[in-house]
Amino acid sequence: MSTPQDNPGTGQGDGQAWNPPATGGSGTPAGQPGQYGQGQYGQPGQYGQQGQPGQYGQGQSGYQAAQPSGYAYPGGGALPQQADKGPAPREVMRAYYLILAAGALYLVSSIITSLTTETTGLPGASVGIAFGLVFAVVFTAIYVVLAIFIRRGQNWARITATVLAALDVLAVASTLLLMPLASEAAAASGQTIPPTSGLATALSVIVMLLGVAGVVMTWLKPARPYFAPQKLGY
Repeated sequence: MSTPQDNPGTGQGDGQAWNPPATGGSGTPAGQPGQYGQGQYGQPGQYGQQGQPGQYGQGQSGYQAAQPSGYAYPGGGALPQQADKGPAPREVMRAYYLILAAGALYLVSSIITSLTTETTGLPGASVGIAFGLVFAVVFTAIYVVLAIFIRRGQNWARITATVLAALDVLAVASTLLLMPLASEAAAASGQTIPPTSGLATALSVIVMLLGVAGVVMTWLKPARPYFAPQKLGY
């Protein structure tokens, strides 16, 4: 009895020979996807498909761009601002007006002294008067600047005004005490010193008192916290 393998010319009912299905190298029928992926060499495997994100990242390269973190760096915020001192105390405002008055009266006193001092026959008298007026204008400007910054609570302005007030006291005291001695010494040597008018001397004393009073106001207890350094706020 013969079988289909023994008789290749016979088929299974149709008269054609039976041929076994062709297989690939791995035992899988040709033209069908393998067990590890579809189209092992021509199609994408399990780790990603062409044009679509893979399993391990975005894009074809698999690298994901770094995202900004939520950490705030110390230098990246707004700059610190000085805390507001608030309104100036009453003593500070009094010091402000007293120092302004002292500066204005000093300028008036200097002008009066320049106009009333007898300089007849003295060499270079006009140059000395002009220099004195320029110095008076500059010193008056210093009074005004110090008064403005004292009203703003600047401690350096208070210290500077204190030093200038102390120097003014020494200058006025030396003028009142040494001028008579200087006049006597000049008379003994045959020379004369132009006398200073009483009005100019009185104005110099008033200027000194106004400046000292203004400085004392800044050192009173209610005014001291206004000149203390302020902490920086964020």
